[in-house]
Amino acid sequence: MLRHFPDLVDLDRFDVVITHYSLSLGPLLHHYLGPKLVERLKRYKGLKAAFLQDEYREIQTYWKHINELGIDVLFSCVPGHEIAKVYPPDKVPKLRVENVLTGYVPERLVHQEVLPVDQRPIDVGYRTRRMPFWLGRLGQEKWFIAEEFKRRAEGTGLKLDLSTREGERLYGDAWSKFVASCRAVIGVESGASIIDFDGKLEHRVEAYTSKYPDATFEEVSEKFLGPFEGSLNLHQISPRCFEAAALRTPMVLFEGEYSGVLTPERHFIVLKKDFSNFDEVIAKLRDHSFLQAMADRTYAEIALDSRWSYRAFIKQVDDILEEEVSRRATLEASRPYTKAEFNRARRLSVNYYLRRKTALFMQSILLGMPFSRKSIFWLWEALPRPLRRFARPLARTVSR
Repeated sequence: MLRHFPDLVDLDRFDVVITHYSLSLGPLLHHYLGPKLVERLKRYKGLKAAFLQDEYREIQTYWKHINELGIDVLFSCVPGHEIAKVYPPDKVPKLRVENVLTGYVPERLVHQEVLPVDQRPIDVGYRTRRMPFWLGRLGQEKWFIAEEFKRRAEGTGLKLDLSTREGERLYGDAWSKFVASCRAVIGVESGASIIDFDGKLEHRVEAYTSKYPDATFEEVSEKFLGPFEGSLNLHQISPRCFEAAALRTPMVLFEGEYSGVLTPERHFIVLKKDFSNFDEVIAKLRDHSFLQAMADRTYAEIALDSRWSYRAFIKQVDDILEEEVSRRATLEASRPYTKAEFNRARRLSVNYYLRRKTALFMQSILLGMPFSRKSIFWLWEALPRPLRRFARPLARTVSR
């Protein structure tokens, strides 16, 4: 769904419309939804809800669009104690904000058969990408843990599969198989340690790093980020932690709270952010009996705990939507779609249907095959940073 929505699908035949977090309500609202759907959402009289992630970028733009669209309920990844700072009631007066996690335990992984830890071929695995400097120190930790772990592990004899290259990221079944093939995975908390309310910080940092592409994070931090670092605690547990727990893969994580879900040294091995306990961590990684016991314990206490299931998450969402439909007395559909009627309206929206089929076909060719994906991102990473600024709008146009 990119700018094009089925013309014949009638929103008024739904009680609730929910926007997924992949459809930005921020600076890229019109790029994703398109002007026609934006106007239709404004006119829609049922309950409107939204999911958001990455809530650290141009927050004032989110306030503006949430108010203009008339969003009633927001399911946010901002921790509960920070919600009032990110979404002040005087800025979004009609909005109910509820905290949800960035992910939960997938049922299919809980029931997946996996090899015992000592039979897995990779000692330590990890995938990430290099994050923009303006996200702050937490964003840099995702890259730093991989590079520093790799450097310090030289000569230990451990087999590592760690990558920070975009083209080597894994998705779907390939990611699950990778995690299940590791005796341990490393990781950090999700989120950001800086929130940029008006976007000025992002623009200043991007302009500086385009001019000085070899600038280090520490240099940029000292010049721009210092006053903003740690202004908000947007740290959250990553969905990867739940996936690892379900696949009985032990975790080595930077010290942190992990949304109060995981207990240090019970559910994960703690790695200090200065790597001062690295030797102790390596010793634990060599003890396969220790790793298996931790994997089994985390599986039983986290993956099988119904509080962290998608069923519990869905119930939370359903209950809140029921409450708000009743409380706000929003318009309920008098003639809801049957599944057959909805599919017919979608298919008869010929422009949308053909674009969707074409997009899926092109995605399967360009991004669905590992070689194609690696080649595309190799070319992108080979471009100098100043050229990427000019190439990005062209890429967005092509993607449409």
